[in-house]
Amino acid sequence: MRKLYYYILLLCVIVFAAHCRSSGPTIKQPRSGMPATEFNREPAKLIPWLYANKSSRGVDRQSDVGFFNQVGGGIGLLYNSKLDDQWDGHKFFYYYLDVDFSPQYIPVGAYPGTKEWTISSYPGVLFRTYTPLYFKMHFGMGLNLRYNQLYYDRWGVYGLMGLELFGLTSTVIFIGHPGQVNWETEYRLGYMWAPVEWK
Repeated sequence: MRKLYYYILLLCVIVFAAHCRSSGPTIKQPRSGMPATEFNREPAKLIPWLYANKSSRGVDRQSDVGFFNQVGGGIGLLYNSKLDDQWDGHKFFYYYLDVDFSPQYIPVGAYPGTKEWTISSYPGVLFRTYTPLYFKMHFGMGLNLRYNQLYYDRWGVYGLMGLELFGLTSTVIFIGHPGQVNWETEYRLGYMWAPVEWK
């Protein structure tokens, strides 16, 4: 089993190295003495985003979450839309869409019920910006749509925020349902094929 983990780690390193994306030409000079970041350069029009997620959908008690395996995943796509020139140098704007496969427990039989898989999507808008360190930050909002489940709300609104480090991402999503008191939290770890700054 340990060999399998080593092979997976090696594959991840190879994929990461092969997909480091170079930055485009400079569109706005940085302030004097400051290094150029991805946001001083022409943005990549499309950015694919692969991720694994963990949620607690269908588990009533927060203290029970650790006992039930709730790991899923998905693939998303960011489409860059031009903002006014004043934003160049520190922030990019994107339309976002993904396809998400997540487990949830349906209340059938003994608690927490039967695990079933849902297909969801998170259309919305997203900003990416830099921080004073090597990290980049992303935040956004939109709709959460679910296509194949019957027991819980089929749609909701969400807000997300997260950090990026050389393409690796960590994100938290808060999902609310109008007219309902329940809020859901989802955690994502992934890889975003965005330009990487090594300086």
